[in-house]
Amino acid sequence: MRSNKAGLADLKKLHQTAQANRLAAAAQADKLESTRLSITANPALTEAAAKLFARATQSAQPIKSTGRVIHTRIQTLQPPELLEQKRQRAMGSVQQAAAEKTMALRTQATLPGMPLSDTGQDIAWAAPGVGPDTLRRLKQAYWPVGAQLDLHGLNSDQARDALMAFLHTSQAHATRCVRIIHGQGYGSVSGQGVLKAVVVQWLRQIQDIVAFATAPQAHGGRGAMLVLIRLP
Repeated sequence: MRSNKAGLADLKKLHQTAQANRLAAAAQADKLESTRLSITANPALTEAAAKLFARATQSAQPIKSTGRVIHTRIQTLQPPELLEQKRQRAMGSVQQAAAEKTMALRTQATLPGMPLSDTGQDIAWAAPGVGPDTLRRLKQAYWPVGAQLDLHGLNSDQARDALMAFLHTSQAHATRCVRIIHGQGYGSVSGQGVLKAVVVQWLRQIQDIVAFATAPQAHGGRGAMLVLIRLP
């Protein structure tokens, strides 16, 4: 019996202790709430907090507004076809500039050079400083013919423009020896090779022409000329 009474006494004591703890916690919460309400309602405490905040932020610098809006640049992707066209135009301009620089088609009269020989209708000429061996080799078609121009059916103006463009392109492509077909003039009124005479005159006035001569029979004979171009 005594042991049962002791157990009931201990249980009662635990119950009282738990109730006391609950009351203490409730009292502490009430105290904290009262303190918060006191600080909010007290102007002096609010002003002190504001001064404390001002001292803590006194070294901060405000960000000045410039009114500028920076937009992110959006890259516009162009179609591959348009990019390829632009690339080809750019390369064409570079090649054209290089060709014009390479080919000095100056129409100033050059020095006479080696005298022009015309045995019947064979013609041979070399620029100043060019030795006879070069002219001899040209007559024999020593250098491979890299390109040719046919002037049949053209008048003088057309032939001149075609010849200048042809030489321009040949030198730009590092073509040293070319063939110019001027015909023998059988279809002309006088029966003389008109184009042949003017081609000879033009070639002698171009400083980048090393030599020219009537072509061997296998290369057109007296209806054509082999021309040696000075390469850079």
